[in-house]
Amino acid sequence: MNGSMGKVVSVFSVVGLVLGLAAAQLSAGFGYVFPASPTSLPISLLALALANYLFSYPIYRYRKRLGGYKEGIRPERPNPFYAVRVLILARASVLAGALFAGWHAGLIIWLLSFSVAPENLMLSSSFGLVGAVALTVGGLVSQWNCKTPPSSDSD
Repeated sequence: MNGSMGKVVSVFSVVGLVLGLAAAQLSAGFGYVFPASPTSLPISLLALALANYLFSYPIYRYRKRLGGYKEGIRPERPNPFYAVRVLILARASVLAGALFAGWHAGLIIWLLSFSVAPENLMLSSSFGLVGAVALTVGGLVSQWNCKTPPSSDSD
C-alpha cells in the first residue's frame, strides 16, 4: 500500500469510526434500536474478499509466469480491460472495507464504553469488524496482484 492510499484508507476508517460512534450514541439517546449489522453482512464481506482474490489470481499467475519466462512461447497476457476492472473493484473494496471496519470499531467502542453490552450486539459487531478487515485485506492483496509485471529487456 503506497502512502496516498494508506492515508485515504485511514481517513475512511476514521470517518467510519466517528459515524459508528455517533449512530450508536444518537440511537441510544433517542431510544431507537442499536444499529447492529445483520448476520448476512459479515458473510457478504467475506465472500467479497474471496471474490476479489479470485478475480485477481489470473493476473498474478501471468506475472509469475512472465517472471520465469526466458524464451519460447510467451505467456498469454490477460485482457487489459479485465485487469482494470479488477483493480477498480479492489480499490473500491479497500475503501468500503475500511469504512465498514471503522463503523464496526465505533460500535464496539461505544458498546464497551457506554453500554452493558449484550453479547449478541457485541458478537454481531465483532463479526462485522472481522468481515470488514477481511474485505480490506482482500482488496489490498488484489491490488498487489494487479501490479504491472517487471519490464523485460528482450522486448
